[in-house]
Amino acid sequence: MEYKDYYKTLGVSRDASQAEIKKAYRKLAAKFHPDKNPGNKKAENKFKEIGEAYEVLKDPEKRKLYNQVGSDWKKYQQAGATGDDFNWSQYGRSGGGGQRVHINMDEMFGGRQQQGGSPFSSFFETIFGGGGADPFGGGQPHARQYRSDARTRTAQRGRDSEAELKVQLEDLFEGVEKQLRINGEKVKVKIPAGIQEGKRLKLKGRGEDGAVKGDLYLKVKIEVPDGIELRGKDIYQKIPIDLYTALLGGSYTAQTMQGKIKLTIPPETENGKIFRLNGRGLPEFNKPSQRGDYFLKTDIELPTNLTDKEKKLIEKLAAERERELS
Repeated sequence: MEYKDYYKTLGVSRDASQAEIKKAYRKLAAKFHPDKNPGNKKAENKFKEIGEAYEVLKDPEKRKLYNQVGSDWKKYQQAGATGDDFNWSQYGRSGGGGQRVHINMDEMFGGRQQQGGSPFSSFFETIFGGGGADPFGGGQPHARQYRSDARTRTAQRGRDSEAELKVQLEDLFEGVEKQLRINGEKVKVKIPAGIQEGKRLKLKGRGEDGAVKGDLYLKVKIEVPDGIELRGKDIYQKIPIDLYTALLGGSYTAQTMQGKIKLTIPPETENGKIFRLNGRGLPEFNKPSQRGDYFLKTDIELPTNLTDKEKKLIEKLAAERERELS
């Protein structure tokens, strides 16, 4: 085993802020993600190293321990120290009400271990007791080994849970932060812009109880208003146009999900005609600069409760039209 410089792995300084560490991790994880480097073993190993480094440096307590032990890990090991010499229980603690909870998104952070076993190096397990949270998103229950008072015991992980998270369509243009109540505790969850129906957000340690608590997965359910249809990143919305405007043309102000849009309706506009607003749809997940389009579809409304005078005028118009076509 050799000493691993996690700061060097992520390309940050030792006094880097948590935000800088997170930013560096996301950039590198996207670059070396296995989906972008199929069959590239070197990239796969690099991706695991990045994940291991982030697993330690993202956690203030683990980072503090790493800074203390660091390159002296051999002395730490030879002295017979174990993970139980430190207060590991605080790592799984979520804190008081309203605290922000770390969310792992499977599609961003690498999915699950495919071959089983630990994704961490022997160096990591020497210092941190073999296990900890899996930065690669593994969701299956597993056992973790650790020593206490010279005895070996196994901590059985609680099962993962899944719940539906309803999100309003309009919230996905910019993203939103929601406050949920989970097991009586208030938790803030950040919903990223452009997330798709069926995607899952992972809340670490919010699943079923066990010696090690499982995780909670929130499955996204997008609530779409009446008259609107969502097709990927594109949005289709019906707009009511009166018969006279459709026949003679005119201007129409449409209330879209992102404000008002003034349209010019050409004469003899057919029912179902589509007006396209480029780049005004939903952003692509994790790529806010790439957006879909917004489509407005005419829904021509026929007049009702006609007066006798209106009926006579329409009858006259119908007769005139028949003469023109004969």
